[in-house]
Amino acid sequence: MEKEKNTNEKGFGGIIGAIIIIAILVAGGWFFIGGRVKKIQNQKAANDTTIVGDVTTGTSTEITDIETDLNNVNLKALDLP
Repeated sequence: MEKEKNTNEKGFGGIIGAIIIIAILVAGGWFFIGGRVKKIQNQKAANDTTIVGDVTTGTSTEITDIETDLNNVNLKALDLP
């Protein structure tokens, strides 16, 4: 007689495979999100000041800084209609 296969055997291959796939997805996501964060930080650093003609204005939200920027703006240099 042939022996019957034990159907109660536990297979860990599927679980291990799922864990490996999840680890690869997490590593890939971490890599791409890290690149995006670095790109956004570089853009923020580049946009810290805005140059209009020969006037440099800051991006501060402090009242005194805004007032100083407004006082330094030469409207004729902006060539407004």
